[in-house]
Amino acid sequence: MHKLLNLSQLGGRLAKVDMMLMALLKRRMDLALQVGEYKISKAEKIFRAKIESKRLAQVRIWARKNKMNPHFAETVLYTIIGESCKQQMIQLQNITSRKKKKGKTPAVESEWQKSLDRNLLVLAKRWSKTYDTDYDKAFFATHDYLAFENEVLEQELRKLSNRYVFLDLGCATGRLTFQFAGRFERVIGYDVSQDMIEKAKKRANDFGVKNASFGVVDIQKGIPEPDNSVSFAVMNLGTASDIREISGVLKEIGRVLVPHGRFLLSFYNVEALRYRWDFIPWSTGLAAELNSIDECLDVHLGNRTLSVYAKPYSVSEISDLVRGKITIDEIQTYPTLSAILPNDLFENQPEVQKSIMMMDKQLADSTLNGGAYIVVTGQKTG
Repeated sequence: MHKLLNLSQLGGRLAKVDMMLMALLKRRMDLALQVGEYKISKAEKIFRAKIESKRLAQVRIWARKNKMNPHFAETVLYTIIGESCKQQMIQLQNITSRKKKKGKTPAVESEWQKSLDRNLLVLAKRWSKTYDTDYDKAFFATHDYLAFENEVLEQELRKLSNRYVFLDLGCATGRLTFQFAGRFERVIGYDVSQDMIEKAKKRANDFGVKNASFGVVDIQKGIPEPDNSVSFAVMNLGTASDIREISGVLKEIGRVLVPHGRFLLSFYNVEALRYRWDFIPWSTGLAAELNSIDECLDVHLGNRTLSVYAKPYSVSEISDLVRGKITIDEIQTYPTLSAILPNDLFENQPEVQKSIMMMDKQLADSTLNGGAYIVVTGQKTG
């Protein structure tokens, strides 16, 4: 006999479906705004009656096949289309302030790049107070990745013959710097954000960490450390993709590392399974996702999405990029599955989380190269 769920159980399931519906609608509206930008750039009509009528007809057919009230289905879609057109009309009315780019002239492209840099500082200022506790809290795939990355860091630590200086490049508020403070003579963190560095310095003072130092540094202009002085250099959580002149930074890492000193670099993976789909309709578990259209990283900040510079790489590109004094020992990609599944799937589901993490670890070394991040480890040999 079929066992009936009680109202509390059914209510919980309804609530979860409701939230997934809202997430899908949000995704739908975001896509509608992209459509609006295209229409405005091509001077096309906002409302196209023939196309919208065709969509409504398709929904009626689908509803009948799936034993759903076709009038209800049509009404829902009609409301969604109406709201989409309304938002596109608002875009049109604010066209002068909403345009980010028009054409590819050097002046416009330069302004776009500057806006990405400004957005990075805006994000850093906003995040500096809660970065360590909140960044991955709502996004399982990002939380999953940080746990994996931490395991790799611990493995690399065991390979070190000396532990003089730990160098955290793109340190934010110093999460990793403080994590390794007790295992190195000195730990150093550099970041381009004044707000992040101020927070890191305050934490060092509050926690009484005497061997930690922090500085506001654009590492593209050089790493202010002596030759052969650093035991372990790290650029985690995709930071290596945030650097425009990465080849110069890699040379600097090779310069400052001691012989046989270790490094860990994290890049965004252009070949990730997540990006092999043109579009995924649901919200995934990543706190930030590549925007292949605008060649940037879209970072979710509450109800806002800010774009910052990011260049994704393939595994083969990185193999060619990391040369000279530093050599690669291992390349892994992670996570593959949690980066494509709906984020709501993991909420309050520890067994599901554990299973997906286990499968992602199995895929980390596979030739699929499908993980959202590329994790590169190696040493200085030159």
